[in-house]
Amino acid sequence: MKEIGIILAASILVFSLTACGKGGEKTPEPTNNVNIEDKNEHVKTQQKQSNNDTKKDNSSVELTLTAKFPMFLLYIDGPNYHFIENGGTNLFNVGGNRFIALTSSKYVKADKPSEILDAYFNEFKTGVSANCRGYKPEKFDIKESKEIEINGINFWRFEGELIAKTPSLETSFYTVGYTFIWDGHPFQITGVVVSEGQEKEHIDEITRYVDEMVKTIRDKR
Repeated sequence: MKEIGIILAASILVFSLTACGKGGEKTPEPTNNVNIEDKNEHVKTQQKQSNNDTKKDNSSVELTLTAKFPMFLLYIDGPNYHFIENGGTNLFNVGGNRFIALTSSKYVKADKPSEILDAYFNEFKTGVSANCRGYKPEKFDIKESKEIEINGINFWRFEGELIAKTPSLETSFYTVGYTFIWDGHPFQITGVVVSEGQEKEHIDEITRYVDEMVKTIRDKR
């Protein structure tokens, strides 16, 4: 009887070991493997492309209107704003809240670009006064300026404020622009935001337009 018990116990032990061996078999690895590093690299590439597209959209401008500087056959491309010819200053104007002015005259002289802003102030003031919300331009307050060469032309780029007054009030308008000399004559392009709120999107827009417009200056239409 004791021998039968021993045999039964041994049989149960063998069966248990066999079952455990079957249960420990490896599960086959999935065939559709995903490389995490490759996936992350793809996402990074997509993000980089998206960022580049955004930058391109933000910096791109459409200069659809060709105009000329007063008294000269010197051309420049500008935005599709309302265009006004007014003596020594022509204007690309937007609803009385921002404008880009082209100023030139055969009767004004300047020896270098940094002198042109003062030399042309009367022509500029006369041309833009009607577009300054009832304020009269008094002077420029230049905060930053630098000399820069674009397409072989030496420019003086300035940025700051146009100080303007009524009989009882004084205000300032964001201003950015360039002066340059072409064939011995001075020229000025000035972008001004005259809206009361001085909205950042208007300032950014005018700055982009002015910076791109100077790249299109030429003596052939």
